[in-house]
Amino acid sequence: MTTEKENSVEGFKQIKQDELEVIQSQITQQYLQNVTSKGQINPDENMPVTTHGYMALCGPTEQQPKESKHIIRTRTYQIKRSCETVNISEESTTDSGGQLSMKCSTSKKLPELKGSISIQNLIKFKLFDEEILHKMERGLITSEEMQALLAPYVGKPTAIAGVYVESSKKKISFLEAAEKGFLAKTYALEFLEAQAATGSLTDLVTGQTHSVDEAMEKGILEMGLKDKLIEAEKAVSGYIHAGKTLSVFQAMEERILDRYKGKKILEVQVSTGGLINPDIGVRVPVNIAVDQGLLNKETLKSLYDPVSNPKGFHNPDTGQKAYYSEILKTCLYDIDGCVFLFPFGERHLTDTSPTSTHRVSVISSSCGIEMSAYEAFKGKHIDKRTYLLLSQQESEWQEKSIVDANESARHIITDVKSGRQLCLESALSQRFLETSELDAYRSELLSIYEIADLIFSRMVVVEDVNSPIAGLWDVTHKKRLSVLQGFQQGLTDRTTAVRLLEAQACTGGICDPSSGEKVTVSEALNRGLVDEALKHQLQQCEQAFNGIVHPNTAKTLSISQAVQENLFPKDVCFRCIEFQLLTGGLIHPDTHDRVSLEEVIQSGLVDKATASALKDEKFHTKSLTCPKTKRRITFREALERSVYDCHTGLRLLEATKVWGFVAKSSFLYTWGY
Repeated sequence: MTTEKENSVEGFKQIKQDELEVIQSQITQQYLQNVTSKGQINPDENMPVTTHGYMALCGPTEQQPKESKHIIRTRTYQIKRSCETVNISEESTTDSGGQLSMKCSTSKKLPELKGSISIQNLIKFKLFDEEILHKMERGLITSEEMQALLAPYVGKPTAIAGVYVESSKKKISFLEAAEKGFLAKTYALEFLEAQAATGSLTDLVTGQTHSVDEAMEKGILEMGLKDKLIEAEKAVSGYIHAGKTLSVFQAMEERILDRYKGKKILEVQVSTGGLINPDIGVRVPVNIAVDQGLLNKETLKSLYDPVSNPKGFHNPDTGQKAYYSEILKTCLYDIDGCVFLFPFGERHLTDTSPTSTHRVSVISSSCGIEMSAYEAFKGKHIDKRTYLLLSQQESEWQEKSIVDANESARHIITDVKSGRQLCLESALSQRFLETSELDAYRSELLSIYEIADLIFSRMVVVEDVNSPIAGLWDVTHKKRLSVLQGFQQGLTDRTTAVRLLEAQACTGGICDPSSGEKVTVSEALNRGLVDEALKHQLQQCEQAFNGIVHPNTAKTLSISQAVQENLFPKDVCFRCIEFQLLTGGLIHPDTHDRVSLEEVIQSGLVDKATASALKDEKFHTKSLTCPKTKRRITFREALERSVYDCHTGLRLLEATKVWGFVAKSSFLYTWGY
């Protein structure tokens, strides 16, 4: 027995003498895409994976009983690819002090290999905790779970790998895009430096990731770019100074790296998954990076300060300066190469619009398929981690609880980016959501993004042809706004805002563009859709919908009849009639049915003199200012320029901000009549 132990220990010493190295970023990401997204992992079979990345850690093919403190347990798998085979093994041992140590290594050296990493190091640097180690020892963590735990640190960074040409549906490198005139060569160099600074110089033809030297040898890059890219690559390998290997931030602090260049690199690394710790060769989340001295809070706060850290990249499409994170949010995810590509063309695939439920986020460059992140996820083209990453670029869902007028609790989820809003109780009652799905969400088995997408995938939204202008679409920020919000944020003028709200009040209620609900003026005040100063005026217009009760006879009158009885202002009456006619017909106060002008005249709801005035072209005055062009328009023209919101079926009017215009917080000054 003693001899066996000695042989085991000696064998372990021999293993430790070999340099244990870890494949760089793309092995794990490709492994996750090819294995996890398919949901098929059999530890007894060979598993395919593209061999790019830092490390792939797989579950055991078999579990061996624990016989002695000093016994070495080795779990080995073959991970095959068409071009090469790599044996990846996980080794663990317990030393004389009872400390468990685990390492991942490869039996074949590849150009991408860099350094080695152990589970102990991950624990030491607070990336894993002791509980993970104990679970691994007891075999309680599956390979899928381990991959998910490792992915944020060793998975492929989300750097932009190239350009997607919308017209041809093909991907090309940044240098090829520059040669074809899609973008300036200086812009291409910016994105190549970002790839080098994140360890992800990608050959789009093969999908492999290379170091700068390897890329030069293979002719992927021009020799004239070598010096600049080698300098950028130090952000991954580290900056050597006084016998130490320094990170980007540490090099900035030692003044061997220009602060402007350093902050630009830090912004790129933060945007693509975390700061790289050159000592262990993995990415580190920002909060842990601060604890490890890879960054301080002051520098972190200044990364998106345009004064201390100006925008360092150019949008390839517009040429405007931008932060890397801003450009990354406009990119597509290519499932064939598991890379992000910048879309170039007139279709603006990744733009968010009120007429489309989801933007295009995922493509297959080999066959030209374009889809949303949710479609790709449901079709098992991407895994859940990638789906959530793409969803978070498009939306930001948050939940809050409110108590409605009936004192019932309602749970509202709101996308703060687009202004969409959903009520979970309403979705449940309308069968857009199943009780089991809601329970899974409450148990955190489903994310808030999945719940929102589930509901949207089942909703059938019908365009409301009788809709007034329900709100504004902020063209710059791609967001729905109420009319009052649009005024307060400087997207429209006071008079236009008042007119649009009057049109809502007299045609069925104040519109909430986030949910599509129409509410009374009093309820609109509670929701912040109007303010106190508007309440009295809009209640007058609300009477045009509900009818005016005669104080003496208690009979409900139309607004035209009320004008004849001097119970309603004539100018407000004319505007309400115009708004109703242009949105489908006059509204009968008793039935709320839409009635044509001819039928109204016959029924006596409008006298002939008023009818004659309504037919006059001069009746349609340019009383509004277009929130987008800032030109004077009629209400009819506003309706013609509006678009139907796919979320609510109501009309939205595109709007842009007038720079230098400062809106009041409320309508406390003179109203325009």
